[in-house]
Amino acid sequence: MATLLDPLPSTRARTHGPRRLRVVPLATLVATLLAVVVGCASTEEVGTAFLHPNADLSLVRRVAVLPLENMTSDRFAGDRVREILAVELLAQGLFDVVDAGEVNRVLRTRNIENVAALGPEAVRSLGEDLGVQALLLGSVMEYRERRSGTFTAPEIALSLRLVDVETGIAMWSVSGAHSGLDAMTRLFGTGEKSFTQVARDLVRHLLDSLYGASFP
Repeated sequence: MATLLDPLPSTRARTHGPRRLRVVPLATLVATLLAVVVGCASTEEVGTAFLHPNADLSLVRRVAVLPLENMTSDRFAGDRVREILAVELLAQGLFDVVDAGEVNRVLRTRNIENVAALGPEAVRSLGEDLGVQALLLGSVMEYRERRSGTFTAPEIALSLRLVDVETGIAMWSVSGAHSGLDAMTRLFGTGEKSFTQVARDLVRHLLDSLYGASFP
């Protein structure tokens, strides 16, 4: 007669040999964790771009980067991003760029305070004064720290447009946002980015669309 102390038949069967454990390689485990984190993360760098079908950017040799409209609570956000934008244009060899001091001087001479409201005639006159084929205008829409769980990171959003001085028409326009909170930071708590790094990464991402590169 069986009792509760008697081993079950299936238990006896499992005692005939050692049980083998499956060992997962560390590299595979790390890769799986990264895939999960990246898959669960929100999009860190997004954008939309428009390139005028009749635009011939090969004719644009010299541009002026006008003061950016600052729609944020950081009073210096526009100046910081404007400087990064000018440096990146030069570094990538896209255009010659008029010195910001000269641009500001011409704007003061013409008593222009709101560059976002420039009409075609004002754009043409400003282009002649600065000796450029196009003006680069834009807005800083976000420039703040965002919290996600236990982490905080810079988040920046920009919109830019390249305006032909002869017609006043936007040859190229783009907008996008970028966060410094990436998968490595979420997973390991490392790799934090400064506002300058996030702004530079975003500007480079947006400028990629100048010559037809599509955003993911």
